[in-house]
Amino acid sequence: MFLLWYDDTPRKAPDAKIEGAVAAYIDRFHTRPNVVLVNEADQVAIRGVTVRTVDYVRRDNSWVGRE
Repeated sequence: MFLLWYDDTPRKAPDAKIEGAVAAYIDRFHTRPNVVLVNEADQVAIRGVTVRTVDYVRRDNSWVGRE
């Protein structure tokens, strides 16, 4: 199951946006995600989660889930 997270805050770094998405996933599903799908422009390394770029995810969107 994936959670779509959108954060277009201009001054927030991509890693902070992804960490916010991970926190929202944990809050909603009570388990830690192991993968985040992002746009190539938002690619960063996050400890404990695989961040993968895919061409169908738009900028500032994160698909957070478990595989």
